[in-house]
Amino acid sequence: MRYPIARAPERCAWIIVIALSAVAATAKPYSATARIDQTAWVPLGGIDQWISIRGDDRANPVLLVVHGGPGEAQWPQAERYKPWETAFTVVQWDQRGAGHTFGRYGAKTHDVTLDRISRDGVELAEYLSRELHKKRIIVLGHSWGSIVATRMVQIRPDVFAAYIGTGQVASWTATLNIQFDLLLARARQEGDVSTVKALEATGRPGPADAQHFSFLNKYHFSSLWPPSDQAWLQHLRSQAAELKAREPEQFKNLEHGMEFTGEHVLPDQIATNLPHTACDIHTAYFLIQGQDDVISPTQAAVGYFHCVKAPQKDLILIPSAGHFAFMTASDEFLEALTSRVRPVAIAGGA
Repeated sequence: MRYPIARAPERCAWIIVIALSAVAATAKPYSATARIDQTAWVPLGGIDQWISIRGDDRANPVLLVVHGGPGEAQWPQAERYKPWETAFTVVQWDQRGAGHTFGRYGAKTHDVTLDRISRDGVELAEYLSRELHKKRIIVLGHSWGSIVATRMVQIRPDVFAAYIGTGQVASWTATLNIQFDLLLARARQEGDVSTVKALEATGRPGPADAQHFSFLNKYHFSSLWPPSDQAWLQHLRSQAAELKAREPEQFKNLEHGMEFTGEHVLPDQIATNLPHTACDIHTAYFLIQGQDDVISPTQAAVGYFHCVKAPQKDLILIPSAGHFAFMTASDEFLEALTSRVRPVAIAGGA
């Protein structure tokens, strides 16, 4: 999600991460074979929204990926999800205002809010349960998507066999405070007296400070990202020109969709305080978090995890990984999905 780094120059990385390849938005016919690989437009909340469904065996649990950003559609990363498709039927969804869905409606897209996007997600979960003949499905939320997916399981816990959070958001205020403390600690450690004085004079950001984006950029917050996230950023930057040249229309939709969605849901991000609003979760709850995440700080995510009351819950921290652990520590992440989440989800109706 943009939370709260995406208006820095590094914002291009969020655009690149959703533009690594191109896929057609044309629906493919249903096949009765064990393998499933199709795309479709599904009516959700009054508009058609783009999804893809891929997996090696239809008997596997369905795993719905709720992307971050906001607007960080994950279908361009399809090849990176291929290993997941052995144990899960993986569903990618371009949310209202994002990717292909933004391309269809553009700036005329209405009702771009956390509540509406979350209710779209519940409708999609119901659709997938019907179409793929599952009692319940698994939902995975990354970053902004963790706010959406948490709201989804609050609205209709009976549709979900398990929730997985990664790059898990806790609250806007906690994130701002932790990031401010990290910047101040670095300045003190490096003996950067002028920065220490500037930060102390500025003081902690207010609980509704939307200018924290530019604040982080001013003090080069991305340099505090763990090496794995910085490497991921460089990897994405290296592909920008090629992708823009190869798929200019799709790239434009992705970029503009992120700008559009980010502006519309910023009030919802600022208002987010899951430890106060979402501690009662009535489905199995998993947190698979990069131990060194500073974008959605792991310290805050773990604090939120401890307040969660769920029928079953599990915490998996991946060493040397950060906000993009599901991409940069893919083997460890998939191991956690298959060995920890999958059995519980199957027992729960997936």
